[in-house]
Amino acid sequence: GNTLLMGHIHSHAIAPALQAKLSYNAESDFAPVVLVGVTPNLLVCNAEQPAKTVPDLIALCKARPGHVTFGSAGPASAQHLALELFKHQAKIFAVHIPYRGSAPLITDLIGGQVQYSFDTMTAATPHVKSGKLIAVAQTRTARSKAYPNVPTVAEAGFPGFDATTWYGLIAPAKVNAAYVKRLNEDVNKILAMPEVVERLGASGAEDSGGTPERFAEFMQSERVKYAKLVKEAGIKIES
Repeated sequence: GNTLLMGHIHSHAIAPALQAKLSYNAESDFAPVVLVGVTPNLLVCNAEQPAKTVPDLIALCKARPGHVTFGSAGPASAQHLALELFKHQAKIFAVHIPYRGSAPLITDLIGGQVQYSFDTMTAATPHVKSGKLIAVAQTRTARSKAYPNVPTVAEAGFPGFDATTWYGLIAPAKVNAAYVKRLNEDVNKILAMPEVVERLGASGAEDSGGTPERFAEFMQSERVKYAKLVKEAGIKIES
């Protein structure tokens, strides 16, 4: 119980939805400790793209089905599933181009080899601030404090659209409950420190802290959401 895991959206929501034979059970093999932060993805493009609002982008995809490209940090990444959720709700067909991480994706996005992407706020922000990328929308139901002037996808006609990247501390399932409680209290104190709040906020990370039960409920809601999306949209990842 002295080794903790920084669990995240892929390990505890997306992978269970996409992979039938995981070596672990995301729900029963772990004891949630505390949510560290939830960060929106940004829908971004370079300045040369004609559609710079969600309605215009949807219209473009419908006018040119199969010709609009979206890059991601890789198959089954949070960015990929954000795209799949967007495609499913907007009822559009667009081409997914997976990369090996955000760095090569952003290079090609700036260069115009790929047109759009849902990328993490952390990875995209320096390039948005430099003017090399345009922030079209963000993917939580409410606007992030870091981007108060960028609309959400939900505001563009998709109520409840929520596709984030999140992290949280997780212990082994059989750890003593009193130990989990103490860990939770200690980490909450750290997350409340002004310098930590400032550092997390600069990356768009919000909703940090709370009880283990809150984190458990949050992860369960994410598992249900992505399992539903994978089933309804027929998403499959080549192994």
